[in-house]
Amino acid sequence: MRMKNKWIKRLRSPERWGHTEQIRMIRTNIYHMMDDRHPIVLITSPKENKWQPFFSAKLASSFAEAGKKVLLVDMDFRQPMLHQLLRLHLPAGLSNMLTGEEGTVYKGFIENLYILPAGSLSVCLEDMEEMEQWLLEWQDRYDLILLHAPSFLETADAQILAAACRNIILMIQENKTTKQDLLDVKKTLERINSTIVGAVYQTS
Repeated sequence: MRMKNKWIKRLRSPERWGHTEQIRMIRTNIYHMMDDRHPIVLITSPKENKWQPFFSAKLASSFAEAGKKVLLVDMDFRQPMLHQLLRLHLPAGLSNMLTGEEGTVYKGFIENLYILPAGSLSVCLEDMEEMEQWLLEWQDRYDLILLHAPSFLETADAQILAAACRNIILMIQENKTTKQDLLDVKKTLERINSTIVGAVYQTS
């Protein structure tokens, strides 16, 4: 598995991406949740955000570098990107597992980081029973589970996942995310009793 590309180099670098300090702040917030449990955190954006996969991988690597055993899961079944970003071949992953097939958890480009790609099938999360069983199993194996989700306001999957894991990291895009978008996200999260544990403001 070859990882030597510009994205891997940027992920390895602690200072080359503009949100390093925001990542540290979010990491601190999540650390407070790790005292007595292995948290599950959902990463999403109000609308589609092409930089979200990179941020998800960067945050996951940040925790792994700090010695936490991290599982990063690509939950975007419609436009999966993490396996391409990290150059993972044979992307049988979560969607295959949810339909009774085999999926592969890959070792990441640094120690303690593990990646589960979205997989090769198109699935919907209307029935969360199988997914919740996997979440419970992962909590026994990993210190932290990060779920890279599709856009919150444009897909049902992200909202279903938010109700299941409760802890949300929201990416906000300058000149793209509107005040109404944020109000709609806030209203939905309040209804399903989920909490924003961190927000990233992405400049143009």
